[in-house]
Amino acid sequence: MSLPDALAPHVRLVRLRAEAALIGRLNAGYGFEARAPARLYLRDQEARERLGRDALQPQDTHVAQAEELDEVIAEAEAALELHESPLTLLAARFALAPAELSLLTIAVAHQIDPDVRDLCDALSPRRRGGLSGDVAQEISAELGDVADLYRLLHPGATLRRELLLEVDDDRGSLATATLVANRRVLEWLLGDERLEPSLRPVLSFIGPRANLGVHLSGDAVDRIDTVADQLRAALVQAREQDEPLPMVLVQGGQGAGKRAAAHRLAAALGRPLAVLPVPALLDAARRGDAGTTRRALAEARLRGALPYLAGLGALDADDAREARSLITRPAEEHGGLLFASTRERGMPSAPIGRPFLLMSLPRPDLETRRAAWSTALAGLSEVAEVGPDTAGALAARYVIGPGTIGDVVRESRAFARASGAPVQLTDIEQAIGRRLTLRLGAFGTLITRRASFDQMVIPEDVRDTLEDMISMVRERSKILESWGYARHLGISRGVSALFSGAPGTGKTMAASVISSELGMDLIRIDLSSVVSKWVGETEKHLSKIFDEAQNASAMLVFDEADSLFGKRTEVKSAQDRYANLEVNYVLQRMETFDGICILTSNLEASIDKAFLRRLNFRIRFPEPDIDERVLLWKKLLPPEVALPDDTDFTRLARTFDMTGGHIKNAIVRAAVIAARQDRRLQPADLMAGAHLEYLELGKVMPTLQ
Repeated sequence: MSLPDALAPHVRLVRLRAEAALIGRLNAGYGFEARAPARLYLRDQEARERLGRDALQPQDTHVAQAEELDEVIAEAEAALELHESPLTLLAARFALAPAELSLLTIAVAHQIDPDVRDLCDALSPRRRGGLSGDVAQEISAELGDVADLYRLLHPGATLRRELLLEVDDDRGSLATATLVANRRVLEWLLGDERLEPSLRPVLSFIGPRANLGVHLSGDAVDRIDTVADQLRAALVQAREQDEPLPMVLVQGGQGAGKRAAAHRLAAALGRPLAVLPVPALLDAARRGDAGTTRRALAEARLRGALPYLAGLGALDADDAREARSLITRPAEEHGGLLFASTRERGMPSAPIGRPFLLMSLPRPDLETRRAAWSTALAGLSEVAEVGPDTAGALAARYVIGPGTIGDVVRESRAFARASGAPVQLTDIEQAIGRRLTLRLGAFGTLITRRASFDQMVIPEDVRDTLEDMISMVRERSKILESWGYARHLGISRGVSALFSGAPGTGKTMAASVISSELGMDLIRIDLSSVVSKWVGETEKHLSKIFDEAQNASAMLVFDEADSLFGKRTEVKSAQDRYANLEVNYVLQRMETFDGICILTSNLEASIDKAFLRRLNFRIRFPEPDIDERVLLWKKLLPPEVALPDDTDFTRLARTFDMTGGHIKNAIVRAAVIAARQDRRLQPADLMAGAHLEYLELGKVMPTLQ
């Protein structure tokens, strides 16, 4: 069996040392079986002399061979000091001590060389079939005494903690335990770089020279360079003083470029980056694979890559409590450098118990976003409709970070290649929409209706204010960033408004019109799911809503907002105090919220005044007059109805003083009446439907004429 050239010198030295150990026994007279005691080889010299005194054992029978072996071993050791191999590379990556490397080398040689196995069996005739700790100790002088062997084979020691060596100690003693080099380590040493199937969903590698197509601002690059210098100093100090290595915690919003920053930091140290998505690790742990994280970290270190735990926030999920330790404990025990990322604002508290360096990425301003779009679009030579200011227009419209921009462009390219068509700007916009879908679960629902101004019947002053709101959203990058209003006045990018008025005056429909004009998704927040009787739960739900909407190109609408954003009251009970805390929390989050938020309320007077001050727009929707009600009756009827031209809408409007929402209900009720009688809708049906709606409103019934 031929050995790989890189490992052959290591195996040869192990073989020579095992042969020397066996010849030492022969010279001590224990190679012959004249008497029964000769079968037993003892390390203690006095015991050997007592037992072998009458055994007629010839001694020093292989002195010449022993002297020859000493010379050959010395030459092999000298040659090995100059030899670079996967084993020496592995020892450097795992910071193995000489004794640890010697023990691992013996285990590797035992598994790949039959001569080493036969020699070890001869050294341990009563325990054939495996490498035991005491035999390895006899082969290598670096292993020291039995106490050193126990320290090396402890479960918390490097060889076992990093999954380099497996120990079968069912005999109860580490000295007689069977030692086996980990199969994956052995495969890697033999040149097999393939990743095992179970690790493919949770581990991927990015080389130091890879181009991620993500632009990082000059401020972010300066911070990365500073942390790189700190890490170099920490590596030197760790080697000199045997101190643990720190973890680097990369902090930034969604799509801020955290992975690109970690990759740049790893490249500054000349290392590839191993990406371990924490949600995928949690999924594996929930399925019962308790060792996935430890194997992935060991694989990363084996390849010389720096592990990057992406998305530590997933560990805070309610269903992650049982699996959490299966992620954090291997990360805490990992002996190498470790990167992780979090979206937590302020000074984060890392769930992994090890010291960390914080690298906080700044929020991307307009220039950073423009440069990020330029960098990403430069790699799309097949993009159509790209003008000189396309990057600027996209940067102004979408408040997303460099990481998201790079992902969006790569996703658009992949879809285009699959379809065989060139990438269009619409593909990029759709990719942004897919990526920015809010993960609000039961807290919000997507409003699919896309209304337009032509469908609304509102006073001109209300329409003008809505147009101003749309313009503010479209031009906020110019106003706040280019013109300096954000820096000078401390204004956030968020656009907020209160739509107040009686039920059915068009508040939610107006929000739909704005989202349609801006091309944004509209999410209605279900306050019944947000507000909780448990202390702190409402704030937790609101935090999730605002965090998910922070950088999303979507609008939030809080219907009946007075139930959540109401006035603070005098504290007379614990319930009042916690209710005030909820309002205070909302006020604080609104100060820093950068999205678009619309509140609707039937009672503006019930909204807290401090909250009203933080709103950009306050629009009151009045109840429609007679002329407006006529238009509402006409616009809300589907064109397919085809009523007679002489239908008297003025009579309907004059007779029934209703808002648009109630008129819509009356029209639906009229359709039900016609359908029940299996005929087309008639003007009389509209009158009957309005009459029934009026009855349910509890108003004084008008006299039908």
